[in-house]
Amino acid sequence: MMGDTTERYGTLSRFFHWFMALGFAWMFLTACARFIDKDAAFTKAVFQYHGQVGFTILWLGVLRILWAISQSKHRPHNNTITKLGHLALYVLMLAVPFIAVLRTIGSGRPFTYWNTIPILSGSDEKIQWMVDLGNSLHGNLGWLLFLLIAGHIVMAIKHRIAGGEEDVMPRMLGK
Repeated sequence: MMGDTTERYGTLSRFFHWFMALGFAWMFLTACARFIDKDAAFTKAVFQYHGQVGFTILWLGVLRILWAISQSKHRPHNNTITKLGHLALYVLMLAVPFIAVLRTIGSGRPFTYWNTIPILSGSDEKIQWMVDLGNSLHGNLGWLLFLLIAGHIVMAIKHRIAGGEEDVMPRMLGK
């Protein structure tokens, strides 16, 4: 079933969730590699795709939020704390890559999506406030997002162990 029900998330919601989970795992790998040794060959090999995957997460996040809004009356019920946690995840999954895009615009660098679709053309003009904003917030908010994702995973496992009606994993795992 494509749409959500009060018992479980539909195919499209699960696609967004798990595909973006893979993207976030990649982003975590590349961020950790860069944090450990930005000059290592491995880091250079994987980090070249950090912006590409980040931009994918941005547009998938927009589509995911629009889909979630369209399904809001059909989705499984969550308590207020869970809703606030998900809201924080949604805000950061858009804010972190958006701030990176702002930084790229400010730096004057061109950006071509997967070496195919030109998104930003290069410019000789630098917009320093955009670069500064990106430099000060992108990484820090990215690490905060990773912490929230870890908390999300821990809570899903906790509820799985508790079992019964507490087990929320079948909602996102499907049948």
